[in-house]
Amino acid sequence: MKKILIIEDEDRIRENISDALTLTGYKIYTAENGLEGVHLSKQINPDLILCDIMMPVLDGYGVLKAIKNDEKSTLIPFIFISAKSNYEDIRTGMNLGADDYLIKPFLLEDLLKMVEAKLVAAEKKQKTYFEKQQQLIEQYGLIQMHELNTPMNGILTSVSLLQDLDLKLTPSESAELLQIINISGKRLHRSLSNLFFYEQIKNGKYTFYSETIRETSIQIAIENIAKNYNRSTDFIILIDKHSIEFDRKLLMALLTELIDNAFKFTRTNDQVLFSYLRTAKGTEIRVQHYNRNKFELIEFENSQPFNQFKKEKYEQAGIGLGLSIIKLICKQYGMNLKYKIDNNNNAVFTLIIP
Repeated sequence: MKKILIIEDEDRIRENISDALTLTGYKIYTAENGLEGVHLSKQINPDLILCDIMMPVLDGYGVLKAIKNDEKSTLIPFIFISAKSNYEDIRTGMNLGADDYLIKPFLLEDLLKMVEAKLVAAEKKQKTYFEKQQQLIEQYGLIQMHELNTPMNGILTSVSLLQDLDLKLTPSESAELLQIINISGKRLHRSLSNLFFYEQIKNGKYTFYSETIRETSIQIAIENIAKNYNRSTDFIILIDKHSIEFDRKLLMALLTELIDNAFKFTRTNDQVLFSYLRTAKGTEIRVQHYNRNKFELIEFENSQPFNQFKKEKYEQAGIGLGLSIIKLICKQYGMNLKYKIDNNNNAVFTLIIP
């Protein structure tokens, strides 16, 4: 049964739509405002979302941005239902990624036809998405297959053990297996996400969306990365109090890959310094850490996609795309990226956003 989420603050309209879709055979979930709708969407993973624009707490545009910026929900069909009917409003919704627009008042018959059409189209789109995923796996060879198979095997093996009733696992053993599933799932998801993200930017299919990003958002994001590595005590942060106008997903990708590499190639108690400063040239982001593995400048300059540094010597998780994603974003969006080894054998990455 297909799940449909209705986000609408007017009780009568929400109930009428819910009744009509329920009678048609859909499983219906409802939310009275945008923020509630975003939270509910994450819980139920609906097959389609119907959303008003003018709502309290978080408007429809905010809901759409949250849905489309989350890789887990970006393929969900999204239909605006609103009394706002001028061209500028419709274009704003479409530019943000809305799949269609239904203007109030509307006939329930038209709503049902639109819902059915979008669900059919979504199935085809998802099929194409997974076929493309398989093509990418085949294209990028054995090293990528290993990286994808390793977490997948961790998931399948753990699930098999949990399902084996004869094992009589203790609560702590079950919790440990669930943790393996969680870690493996996140590793697999990140590898696939990086593949698609890289291809999207490289082929010019990424839609840049500029917004105001405050320094508090940046600090929270980078602190979470440090927590994921259990390296919060090694992380030294210097952040200027200033906002930046940029694409949030691109900026977070830059921060994630820069800091991820710093933690990946250092050990516990090795300090990692992060700074986010306003300069005359623009916003400067710098990540510095001890060059324990003695990576050389020429390795940075000649790095290629899917080519991990000193792979034959150092076992690494990942598919060798992190630095390539950073360099590609910088090239596509006019940023200056520099790498150096200082006199104290520290690796220093400096990124300037004009």
